[in-house]
Amino acid sequence: LSNPIPDVLKLIDDDKIDEACTILFGSTNSSIICSRLCDFNRQCAGNCILNKKNDPVLFYQVEEYLSKYFKDYIKICNKINKKVAIIGSGISGLSCAIDLKKKGYDVVIYEQNCRIGGVLTDTMPNFRFDIDLVKEYEKILEILEIKVFFNQEFGKNLKLDDLKDYDAIILAMGTMKPKTTLGESIYLLNPLDVLRDYNDEKLFIKNKNVLIIGGGNVAMDASRAIKRNGNLSTVVYRRDMENAPSSKKEINEAIEDGVKFIECAAPVEMIFENDVLVGLKVEKMLLEECSESSRKMFKKTGEFFDISADYIVEAIGLDANYDYLKANIPAFFNETGWIIDDGYIKYNSQYIMATGDYFIGASTFVKATAQAKKTIAKLEELLCK
Repeated sequence: LSNPIPDVLKLIDDDKIDEACTILFGSTNSSIICSRLCDFNRQCAGNCILNKKNDPVLFYQVEEYLSKYFKDYIKICNKINKKVAIIGSGISGLSCAIDLKKKGYDVVIYEQNCRIGGVLTDTMPNFRFDIDLVKEYEKILEILEIKVFFNQEFGKNLKLDDLKDYDAIILAMGTMKPKTTLGESIYLLNPLDVLRDYNDEKLFIKNKNVLIIGGGNVAMDASRAIKRNGNLSTVVYRRDMENAPSSKKEINEAIEDGVKFIECAAPVEMIFENDVLVGLKVEKMLLEECSESSRKMFKKTGEFFDISADYIVEAIGLDANYDYLKANIPAFFNETGWIIDDGYIKYNSQYIMATGDYFIGASTFVKATAQAKKTIAKLEELLCK
C-alpha cells in the first residue's frame, strides 16, 4: 500500500496525532480491516528493519488505534461530473467507492447480498472478525452520501444494460467460486457454505470425522468452524504448515481450537463403501527447496495411504465467476481465459474495469486494497483524457 509508516510514527512520537491521521488516511482507507486481518508477520512487522534486533515495530497496532478516527478525516473535493458504478462492497469495492467519492465523483454501489462487507459479512467466521466493525463503513458511506443498492447480482438481476448511464463500471466482486479436484458428492462440502452456515448457526454436521483439504486461511477458518461445531476436524495439506499460505496466527489458533493436521499429503480420490464416504486416499509428498519461491515445493513419491472421513471440505482456492462477462464482453479476456493485463476495456462509451481479487485472483486484504488504488489511478487517467 506504500503507507508512510516512518512518517506516521515520527508524528506520533512528536504527539501530532492529527497530522499522523491525515497522512495515513491519505494513503489508505482500509485501516479498520487491514490492521486486524492482515498477516503482519509477512507484511509490516515482518519487514521492519528492527527485526534484526528481534524487536519490530508492530505498526498494525498503531494503525488499529488510529483507524477509530478515520471517519473524522473524510473530506470531499469539488464535485466531478462523472458517474461511476461499483459492483461489490468488499474491501476493494469499498476502497474504490470511498476514494472516488472523496475526489468528487458521483458513486453508486451495487451489492448482491443484503449487507456491505463482502467476505467480512458473508463467510468470515465470527470468531475471527467482529463484523460490527463493518458498521464503521456503513457510517462512512452515509457521511459520503454513497447509495448502496442491495440484492443486485451482476449477470442475473443486474445487467450491463442497467448500467449504461455510468461513465465507468468497476467490478469488485471478489472470488467466491471454490475450486475442486474431487468432483461432486453429498459428502464433499463447499467451504464457503460451511462458513455461512456456521455463522447462521445452521451447520448440520455434528459428531463427525471431517477432513479439510488445503493450507490457506479459508481452510483454517473452515477447520475451526467444523471443530467448534462438535466434530473431529483434520486439515490435510500437500506441504507442511511451515510452508502453508495461511498466516502463522491462523494456524496456531486452529491448533488451540483442537484442529489436527496431516502434512505432506495430497488428495487422490474419495473412498466409498455402499455409496457412503468412508475415507480419502492421499499420496505422500516430498518437500524440496525451490530457488524461485520462498516456499518449498512438493514432489510426488508414489506412496499412498488412506485417511478415514465422514465428510470432506475442499478448500484449495477460490476463483472469480466470469461467465456473464465472457458471454457479453469476450474481448475483456485473453486467450487463457483471464482478464486482460490492463484490467479495463472501453465498452461502447463506458470503461469497464476489474479490481481487487476479481482481477488479480484470490489474495490478501492488503493486496486487494493495493489493486483498488491502482484501479482508481488508472480510472482518473482515462476519464481525464
